[in-house]
Amino acid sequence: MGIPLHNEKIITPKKHAQIIKDNQIKNGKWNLTADVVVIGSGAGGAVAAAELAKNGWKVVLIEEGGYFTPAQFNSDEFLSQSRLYRDAGFIIAEEQTISILQGRSIGGSTTVNWQTSLYPPEYVTTEWENRFGWKGYSREDMDPYINEVHTRLGVHDVPDNLVNANNNVLRVGGEKLGLKPLVLKNNNNGCIGLGRCGLGCPINAKQSAFLTWIPDAIEHGATVVSNMRAVKIKDGSVKTVIAEFTVDPYQKSPAEIIESMEIKAPVVIVSAGAIEGPALLQRSGIGNDWVGRNLKVHPTSTIFGKFNSDIKMFQGPPQSIVIKDGHNQNGTGYGYWLEAAPYRPTLASSLLPFYGKQQFGVMKDYNKYNAGIVLVRDGADGEANAKVEWSFGRRKVYFELTPTDGLNMLRGLKSLAEITVAAGATELVFPFTRFTEPVKVDVTTNFDWVLKESIRSGDLSVGSAHPHGSIQSAKEETLGAVDLNLEIYGHKNIFVMDASVYPTGLSVNPQITTMSVVLRASRNLAKQKEERTKI
Repeated sequence: MGIPLHNEKIITPKKHAQIIKDNQIKNGKWNLTADVVVIGSGAGGAVAAAELAKNGWKVVLIEEGGYFTPAQFNSDEFLSQSRLYRDAGFIIAEEQTISILQGRSIGGSTTVNWQTSLYPPEYVTTEWENRFGWKGYSREDMDPYINEVHTRLGVHDVPDNLVNANNNVLRVGGEKLGLKPLVLKNNNNGCIGLGRCGLGCPINAKQSAFLTWIPDAIEHGATVVSNMRAVKIKDGSVKTVIAEFTVDPYQKSPAEIIESMEIKAPVVIVSAGAIEGPALLQRSGIGNDWVGRNLKVHPTSTIFGKFNSDIKMFQGPPQSIVIKDGHNQNGTGYGYWLEAAPYRPTLASSLLPFYGKQQFGVMKDYNKYNAGIVLVRDGADGEANAKVEWSFGRRKVYFELTPTDGLNMLRGLKSLAEITVAAGATELVFPFTRFTEPVKVDVTTNFDWVLKESIRSGDLSVGSAHPHGSIQSAKEETLGAVDLNLEIYGHKNIFVMDASVYPTGLSVNPQITTMSVVLRASRNLAKQKEERTKI
């Protein structure tokens, strides 16, 4: 699949000299006006920009990361992570309690995600309604929006011939234990199983936002600018967004660049993600105490299983099988689910709990290892113990597992160990830091001991690729930072439209839900153009 022709209009650093000349820009500062400024180009920002542009709004979208095409996607992990991920793929919480993966490029995390396409179950959306006033978000109510998103992204069940050995461990082991492994839906057009989703799809099969909603927005007149980081939002009847140029770590910047932008518009949409969004609002003095609070991350831990034959976890679609049997523990709506992870050598080695000779020994047999992951719906104790703060000129992330979330993690790890062994694994690498080598196992091994392991920071390795819910929406400002229209309490015409708005742990990979929720919200906003843009 080729690159949409409209993407040629994305303003990248290579085009700055011509923009400077055409607009007679002085001192490197570009002043623009618009009806709306959208900050961020991922699953939220791209959809909002497209929907508003289609309805006649003058849209300017800025993205901190660069714009990359398949010619620039490659299997070099260091280069790809530095260019396509925030903090080179390792957003580290204070005291190193968790490492978070998040995309940072045109398309945001949709450029590097693993294609998993899900929507939350009814018990999650019912909790949203009962606790926070989120009415009309059941799967049935949201079907028109979900179906529209599915059609735009090419969402479909993963065909059986593309279920790789890594995912098949879950299917084989799960079925032997009487569980219910399910085939996942992916979003692509022409996937051939290269397995490079996390480094950017080199054949444009994965239908990321930069191939769908971004060209849709540009087609309808939106201005899209890469390599521009929003530094501050100034509130008022007309808002001012101040942005600064960001460099590509692997490419020399042109001699002539736009150093900063100042964009004035009556409406601003913050779609900068659950990590950077709160930091931007906090340093701008916008929002109440819920901004940055109750960050949800779907805490995730890994078990590696060694098999007698090659697994090659990096080949094929990353995620095609899911096991949800542990999703709803004791009817609480909270629990865990199991997926596979296509870790490449750099990330795999960083997740091993031991070093030196033992680490090299595992990596020597890398092709024979699978990777299964436990994801926990955090917030079982009422609120997640995680937050984002802008403090002393720096964004800080804090995280700690709560007791029930930790118990659900241990339950998931026990189940995952049993499944992996049932599928034929002979050794397991657990995420507990007390281990100094893989554990030899067979079908008689009992894993009840897992439930007694420590969940304290430093004793259990925890990661995340799903930061969300740090600017949560609720029916009143005592319960959240934004209202049910996703408008920030106390700040007219400043909206948050991305995964930050969820009031509880989402319980599924966020892409489809975020696009559907934002499509609904931005479509509603689009109808209010005359009222919202009147100065």
